[in-house]
Amino acid sequence: MTTLTTRVGFDAFRDRMCDRFGQLSDGLGNQHLHIEHASLGPDEYFTHRLDSDGHHIVYDPRQTSGLMVRQFLGIYATFSEDPIREGVRNAYYEEKAAGGREIWEIVLNEIDRTQDSKGVMDQVLELLRQVRAETKATAV
Repeated sequence: MTTLTTRVGFDAFRDRMCDRFGQLSDGLGNQHLHIEHASLGPDEYFTHRLDSDGHHIVYDPRQTSGLMVRQFLGIYATFSEDPIREGVRNAYYEEKAAGGREIWEIVLNEIDRTQDSKGVMDQVLELLRQVRAETKATAV
C-alpha cells in the first residue's frame, strides 16, 4: 500500500494516479472502487491498493473526507461504487441546503466506516420512520 505522508506526497500521488489511469488500456481505471476509512499516521491522507476486485482507498477522516477523496479520484477516472453509495454521493452534490449536504456526508462517512451501505441505509430509514411516527403522534 502506498501511504501519503505530506501534502507534497499527496500532490505527487495525484500526478502518478493521473498518469497511470491515462495509460491503462485494460480498463483498470474503470474498476470497482472500495472506499473505507481508518486512522492513519499524522498527515496521512489516504492509501491506495489495486487488487483483482478493484481499487481500494483508505482515508483518514481526521485528515480528509470521503467526499474529497471521491472528488479527487473522479477527476481522473470513472469509478463504480455500489448503487447505494453512488446514490448518497449524488444526493450530496444535488442538495441545495447546507444542512442537507451535511446529513448526506454523515451517511456516506458511516457507510465508509462500516462498509455496510444497506445496513446504514436501513438504520437511516428506521430513524426517519420513528421521527415520522413521533411527529404524527404529537400533531394529534
